[in-house]
This record gives sequence, structure tokens and C-alpha cells, in this order.
Amino acid sequence: MNIESLEKSALLVIDMQRYFLEPGAPAFLEGAPPIAQNVQLLIDAFRKAGLPVIFTRHAHKRGDPTGQMGRWWKDKLPWEDGPEAQLIEGIAPAKGEMLITKNKYSVFEGTELMEALKRQGADTIMLCGVTTNLCVETTARHAFIKDIQPIVVEDACAAKTPEYHRASILNLSYGFAHIETTGSIVSQLKKRIRQ
Repeated sequence: MNIESLEKSALLVIDMQRYFLEPGAPAFLEGAPPIAQNVQLLIDAFRKAGLPVIFTRHAHKRGDPTGQMGRWWKDKLPWEDGPEAQLIEGIAPAKGEMLITKNKYSVFEGTELMEALKRQGADTIMLCGVTTNLCVETTARHAFIKDIQPIVVEDACAAKTPEYHRASILNLSYGFAHIETTGSIVSQLKKRIRQ
């Protein structure tokens, strides 16, 4: 990846919420807390470079139809009024940054993400967060279909098991998304700032 591909990019921080990252939460992922530091490094680097950072959280309103998500996960959904729907401490939007609440795997589905990317002049998204094989992968595939270049930051994503994570990265790298590391992205952003 080169600096030019960063010029029109936005960082998408997917579902870094208590539901997935707090031990004892309904969908706790053991691999998620270790990626928080890399996610924070990416957030800081994008902010310093003056590039957009967009946060998401997965949550459902009680009483609203849950569709396939409810059929699949039944009572394990994060509810908008519950504490698990909140982002973890330390990873949160700064003033002027978006927080998108979604109830599907793809951040594009039923949200204002596409309009926000157009407003910000972004044609590339860097994806980090959870879970690699569900929300990250579905959003990357959806971006590809919408002619937005997805870049998945491999060491800033986590899934239920390392096997799910690796399988998702392998599939995405074949025909949907470029795969990068936190160090590579941060290094490129530092070069951009120095120019």
C-alpha cells in the first residue's frame, strides 16, 4: 500500500463494544481484548493524519423485528438499552466523529455510511474490530460491491476462534479486500504527516 491510497480513506472501527470485549458478556470473544491496543493505534494515527474515523456498534431496539439475526442468535442479541451495547472504555468517537448503530452484519445495510463516505470524499475504508468473519467480512464484501476499496487490518480484528479469523482473512484476500497490518498502516500515515 502506498500513501496515495490513504489520501481518500476512512477508518471503520467495528463493534468494539462491551458485548464482545468484556469477560462474561453474552458474546465475549477471547481474541478481542488483545486487539484493542492496535485499534487504538489506528484511531490515533488516523486522527493525527486528519483522516475520518467512523465507529459502529451492533444493537437492536426491543420490540423491533430482529429478522434473520434474531432467528440465528435468538436471545444473544445486544439490546440498545443494555450496557453491553456500549463501546468499551477508551475507544469512543471524538467530537465530530460518527457513531453508527446497526442491526445487520454489514455497516452499509440500513445506515448512513455510504452518504458519510461520499461527504468525506472517501473511496477506501480500513476495517478493524469484531468479528472478522461476520461484521468485518460482510462489510468488506459489501464495500467491494459498492466500489469502495476495503482494506482489512488483520491484527486489529478478532473472531470467536483463530480458525474463523484466519479463514475469513484468507477468503477476503482472494477477491475482495487488501490485507494489511497495524504497523504498516501507522507507518504509512506517519509518512503522510511528514510530507
